[in-house]
Amino acid sequence: MTRAIIFDLDNTLIDFVETKNLVIQESVKAMIDAGLKANYESLLKEFSSYYWKHGIEEQKIFQKFLKQKYGKIDYKILAHAILAYRKTKNGLLSPYPGAKNMLIALKEKGLKLAILSDAPRLEAYLRLCSVGFDDFFDVILTKDDTKSIKPHAKGFLLAAKKLGVNPKDCVMVGDRPEKDIIGAKNLGMKTIFAKYGNVNAKSNEADATANDVSDIAKIVTKGDF
Repeated sequence: MTRAIIFDLDNTLIDFVETKNLVIQESVKAMIDAGLKANYESLLKEFSSYYWKHGIEEQKIFQKFLKQKYGKIDYKILAHAILAYRKTKNGLLSPYPGAKNMLIALKEKGLKLAILSDAPRLEAYLRLCSVGFDDFFDVILTKDDTKSIKPHAKGFLLAAKKLGVNPKDCVMVGDRPEKDIIGAKNLGMKTIFAKYGNVNAKSNEADATANDVSDIAKIVTKGDF
């Protein structure tokens, strides 16, 4: 019997990838406008590659990139990059359409809700609070709380413990099959693959697939879930 739903955050509740792509573009423009001698398309390609490899949650990504590429940090260029990053991110971060109604529907069913994110604690809370989702969740766990990242069992087990339910009575919802789905399945949790957040991935292991965020409530309230 399903008693609790555990959600990944980025690309499950919040459209994170599209926001990050736009943030990268604006940051590169800002560095060039501030005086960095570089071709926009070339720098965009290079920084995008570096960012997605090293910087999704890296707090000093611009410093490290500039130091590696140019051997030094021009603080005027750095400041413009950071300001563009913050301004763009704060203006663009948004939940998937229908996510709020989905969470309301689950709460009305009496289900407990949790977040299990690999983001740092402050970043996760900033994202949740910025879209007004923080009060929906009974438990919010990040890598700072679990000292691990998915698919390690520690985070899933801690979420279930804090929710006060057996792991087998939990459903995990996430966009990364190799982390969210596999990690939860290994503990006997039921799983929903958030395909809308990772359209190029496939998950044969998940118990169900959500092609839209609104599908989650429909799936969970079915008799076999």
